[in-house]
Amino acid sequence: MLRVEQIRSRSKLQKGPNFFERVFLEEKMQNLPGFIIVGLVALVFGYLISTEFTVGLGVFGVILGLFIVIACLLSAEAGFLITMVFSFFAFYFNRLIFQDEFQVGIVSDILIAATFLGLFINRKDVKKNFKRLSQSVIFIFIMVYAMFLMIQLFNPNAHSFEGWFQTFRRFLICIFLLIIAYNIFSSQASIRRFVKMFFILAFISGLYGCIQQWHGYFQYELDLIYAGGEVFYINGGELRKIGTMSDPLSYGVVMAVSATFFLIIAPFQKPLYRAIILFGVIFMLLGMAYSGTRTANVMVVIGIGIFIMLTFNKKATRIFAFGSAFLFLFLLYAPIYGNGTINRFRTSFIGKEDASFNVREVNRNSIQPYIHSHPIGGGLCTSGEPGLRFNPGHQLAGFPPDSGYLRKALETGWIGLFLIMVLYYITMRQGILAYFRTKNEKRKLLYVATIACLFSFYVAEFPQEAVGQITDMVIYYPFIALLLRLRHMDVDEEKARETHTELHQQDVISN
Repeated sequence: MLRVEQIRSRSKLQKGPNFFERVFLEEKMQNLPGFIIVGLVALVFGYLISTEFTVGLGVFGVILGLFIVIACLLSAEAGFLITMVFSFFAFYFNRLIFQDEFQVGIVSDILIAATFLGLFINRKDVKKNFKRLSQSVIFIFIMVYAMFLMIQLFNPNAHSFEGWFQTFRRFLICIFLLIIAYNIFSSQASIRRFVKMFFILAFISGLYGCIQQWHGYFQYELDLIYAGGEVFYINGGELRKIGTMSDPLSYGVVMAVSATFFLIIAPFQKPLYRAIILFGVIFMLLGMAYSGTRTANVMVVIGIGIFIMLTFNKKATRIFAFGSAFLFLFLLYAPIYGNGTINRFRTSFIGKEDASFNVREVNRNSIQPYIHSHPIGGGLCTSGEPGLRFNPGHQLAGFPPDSGYLRKALETGWIGLFLIMVLYYITMRQGILAYFRTKNEKRKLLYVATIACLFSFYVAEFPQEAVGQITDMVIYYPFIALLLRLRHMDVDEEKARETHTELHQQDVISN
């Protein structure tokens, strides 16, 4: 009897996979049943889109969304890169397909949350990476600031739980993104893939901004721009360009950071790669200029200045500095007066009184007594338009902060502003110290490019709100993760070198 059972069990094991395993898993639908299924799905979608466009598009979107979420769960790196692509182009497709009514922020949060969950599903060195990350001074202070934002829930000056939750949720998603990026940047190859994707996305976005400038806005874009009631002009009545982003400010900031990063790494690449990078940077700079964002102009100059200051001992840097200075002075003082874009660039540094800047200065001075008398601020989402929405009737509701630092001072008080300034200082200090400590030239280049971009973000926070938007957070927080990961790579290399030296000394002694 036992013998019969063994034969039966062996025969079951020797049987091939069932129909579904063979069609879907082994042959991956590269067979007749697969072709039939794909054909039927295509026919159904074609029929729905031709007869019921909204229904067909909705069903297609749901299925596509499920596949994307599954990809995020299965591969953290794939999820991270998908999130980058989404952040760069979501607003463009929102205008093209959904008439600007699609909830871009919610989808972005879902992608990041799914990717974060995917880290724990795959469980590849997550515990080890999180332990190392949690020991970093930068991450510790980020968590301190997160705790302070949690305490803001009990701020007696705020009246809306929903307003607090919106801000805290956004910051929590940013922490998730930082953790995801740190886990992904586990090797030089993964860092290279991030840089390549960053370049491709920034190049395409810059190119589209140039198309908007040279061709003009497409009609559907013009309709949405005018319907929204926010029409942005530069000198001569020319519309500022938004590229693939939500508004000229977001577009200008992202293009400025992208151009700064790749301008810094370009001189140290092989001739072919250098030419490709500089070709892409041209479109990034043009897109930035066409956005009419004066803050972006300052960001590039500040970022390049930091790079030159840190690497002036290198011959390539001195040549680059001379060329950059010549181009900068040419744009400022060349006898070109009929170009609105160049005129706008010049007003960022020299010349005329800026009425909008003067208005912002008056606002800042008028609100200082409130900041002094409210050490923990008025509460999250209490100023500007969010204040009108979540905390109507609040003293700050409708007040235009027009500055990242001013908003933090108003909503989290001078204590919150102090914490964020300390965090920025620690980030810069850690990055600069790591740059001078490392002996790896490739890492040095990544360090200095990242430091320059982060500092340009911090400078941009004074006149504008440059950190925390959907479009820039996929750059800013991965840059912080990159600093931390590069430093830990240096530490591992130093330990390996010390271990090798000790073993060598032991061999010498034993011989």
